Amino acid sequence: MTTIDELVARLDRVESELALYRLAHDYCAGADHRDEGRWLSVWTTDAVWAAGDDPDHTFTGIDAITAAVRRQWETFPIMLHATSNHVVAIDGDHATGRCDAVVIVQLPDLQWIVGGGSYDDEYRRDPEHGWRIRRRAVVRPFDLAPLAPAIGPVLPDAED
Repeated sequence: MTTIDELVARLDRVESELALYRLAHDYCAGADHRDEGRWLSVWTTDAVWAAGDDPDHTFTGIDAITAAVRRQWETFPIMLHATSNHVVAIDGDHATGRCDAVVIVQLPDLQWIVGGGSYDDEYRRDPEHGWRIRRRAVVRPFDLAPLAPAIGPVLPDAED
């Protein structure tokens, strides 16, 4: 027979998995819709975002991470991320995960570029904020040749 403690543990695991999957989606939606509040809500204050192999693309702390995404917003009129194959392993208040992502960005000259890769993640849970990304590192990045220029809809800023 299942005990109350076993049910509580199972429920915690299910809720944790859902929260970790939600982090990956909020990361993408925050970036794509220029929703700084949503973007900030996925990170611990001491997080590390290793957005590439170049040390200049590793950002430590919430201020550096926020400045980096703001530069992306200035560079790319439109960004669209899609996350898949997200797997997580939970160990108490720490977890690791990996997901694949495809990103389509529009350049200022209206050309589109498709790229992506995989993210290796470390997560941490605290009583005040719940689960957050402690470290996100891009692994296996790829870029494809630019697509033909196209004029598409311009997404409104989150502040509008």
